[in-house]
Amino acid sequence: MISKKERRDTILTICSRAAIVLVNLLIVVFIARFWGAEGKGYQTIFITYLGNIAIVVNIFTNSSVSFFIRKLGASKLYASACLWTFISSSLGVLLYYVLPICNIENNSFFVLLLISSLLAGYITFHNALYIGMQKIKYYNLIIVLQPLLLLLFMVIFYKIAEINYFAYFYAYILSLIMVISIAFFLTRKTVGRIGIEFDFSAAKKSFKYGFQNELSSFFQFLTTRLSIYLIPYYLSEASLGVFAVGLSISESVWHISRSISMVQYSKIIKVGNTQNARNGVITASLFSVVFSFICIVIILLLPASVFTSILTDEFYEVKQITLLMSPGILFVSFSNIYSHYFAALGKMKVLILKSIVGAFLTLILLIIFIPLWNLNGACITSSIAHFVGAAIVVVYFFILREKEKNKIQKI
Repeated sequence: MISKKERRDTILTICSRAAIVLVNLLIVVFIARFWGAEGKGYQTIFITYLGNIAIVVNIFTNSSVSFFIRKLGASKLYASACLWTFISSSLGVLLYYVLPICNIENNSFFVLLLISSLLAGYITFHNALYIGMQKIKYYNLIIVLQPLLLLLFMVIFYKIAEINYFAYFYAYILSLIMVISIAFFLTRKTVGRIGIEFDFSAAKKSFKYGFQNELSSFFQFLTTRLSIYLIPYYLSEASLGVFAVGLSISESVWHISRSISMVQYSKIIKVGNTQNARNGVITASLFSVVFSFICIVIILLLPASVFTSILTDEFYEVKQITLLMSPGILFVSFSNIYSHYFAALGKMKVLILKSIVGAFLTLILLIIFIPLWNLNGACITSSIAHFVGAAIVVVYFFILREKEKNKIQKI
């Protein structure tokens, strides 16, 4: 069963994520209307690069912090997190600069990417700490505040300076600076002053767990974002911009499952693999898929003219993209709860397997389907890959559940 505190935390997190969806939609509309599909395309490239680097940065700043914060303490985790964030961010940006996948000729793009990666890494550490300590209200405050500030600064930069889509990058960095200042204050209220205490044993444990989690995240990232790299190759940056809008709208539904799974993850880290925890996972997954389905239906009921009137005529394919991606969105909404259950118990092998299978399947199908069906091919690929990944995780959960039942009966 789900406790009263879990319900409260889940509702607050869903509300926070709903606010994020609204703000992110306004950001998408702002970029699309004032900087067009090309501007949206470059913004997508920036966020994709940042996300790729974050997968490496997060080895020491994300799930390992939540998992070990009660066991090892904040100071031991913070020292390795700071050092790792600086090294991995620097090397990641350097790699993109030397071997650019997309042709970015403006060097300031990479400077801004480095600053953003460093700040985002430190914020991720604080957010992971709040999850591990079950300070969900602090977590929600941080994740809502950043996009709100981003939108505010985007409008200010555009109105005052009238600069191009680089206004997004400047606004992004400024929003991160403001948020990290608040996060330092909240963290001190939660665990007191954090010192810098490097401990090799703690770093080794953190790296092992974090590496396995981020390895899974990396291949999952490829499952959802390989299309970002292949669409410009087969089609154009403008097509990427249109696809990115449809992708953003579709994936906004995941905020429901992420909200529910995050609360479950925080709980299971504390209580362990109990019968009540397993039952809670099943209940939570059903809530997740039902509410996600309702949201998808609402989106699909909107006429295509709504998207073109809010954005521009360039984005007439957005509804079709959303429709074709909706099955995959539902599969992930259901399986996300089970994935976080395994992550909270440190059972990472099944998550790595699921993500690797999804990534390789995505690569193969994208190469076949994009030349055949353009953006529709990318959408169909996404739904197929998400179905296969979800099936692996859910089936494995129920196999283990039956094993646990048999153990109890023998006792």
